Amino acid sequence: MDSRLKCSELVCPSLGFALMFLPKSKRETPDPASVREIYIDETSQTKHRYLLLGALTLPLISQSAATEAIAQCRLPELPAGEMKWGKVSPSKLSAYQRIVDTFFGRGGMEDAHFHCIVVDTSKLDDEQFNGGSREIGFNKEIYQLASKCARLYSSLFHLYPDSRHTTQRPEDLRQILNSGRRKQGDPRDWPFRRCQFRDSKSTPLLQMTDILLGSVAYQVNEHHRAANSSAAKLSLSTHVLQLAGVTDPFRDTAKAGKFTIWHRQLRARVPRP
Repeated sequence: MDSRLKCSELVCPSLGFALMFLPKSKRETPDPASVREIYIDETSQTKHRYLLLGALTLPLISQSAATEAIAQCRLPELPAGEMKWGKVSPSKLSAYQRIVDTFFGRGGMEDAHFHCIVVDTSKLDDEQFNGGSREIGFNKEIYQLASKCARLYSSLFHLYPDSRHTTQRPEDLRQILNSGRRKQGDPRDWPFRRCQFRDSKSTPLLQMTDILLGSVAYQVNEHHRAANSSAAKLSLSTHVLQLAGVTDPFRDTAKAGKFTIWHRQLRARVPRP
């Protein structure tokens, strides 16, 4: 699919009509070893220049070991409750550092990768490109991030975006993604086999996604320069970027790897008469 999605392709009513004509051949349940899970979260949607979305991806067969490793390394400082970037504090910093360290090489997460995209909201023009809808624009960024994962990995995918209020069903997104892969000549038979919202409160891997993403956003949106900046958050952000080998979060990293950053280049506005 063209990376510049048309608005009509992301509006559910017309999409639902179009999907009636897609083939519905029966597909065998894939071998778990052939599936990667993708957990997607976002940050800084409002009041900040840069919108960021992050995807943590790992083999399905590694999910249980990774979840157990997270449960162990959060103790004793974080015995219960949701882990998230917004809760990072001096008293909890050691636990959050252990969680990050788990991603970068221990506890069954050797095959886990993190990819994020950065969108300069000062260059967005929803009125011109998205039918006046910020939701359509946001959905396009989810599409771009998930499609990047499809280009990087030869597996099939289970996609789990963080639960949010939206008029678009996860199944619609799955259909759009598969249609896009088919138009790009992808030989896989419907690579996105599942797309379901997950509640971050009960999904440790989404919580880890939030922590890694927050570490990038903290510096990209220059929160560390604010008068009331958090020393604990700056410490964790610096720790993450050092482990990731990122010296400048304002520059793109390599497309593939353990930890990648992609600054999206948006279409230029067309001057209105």
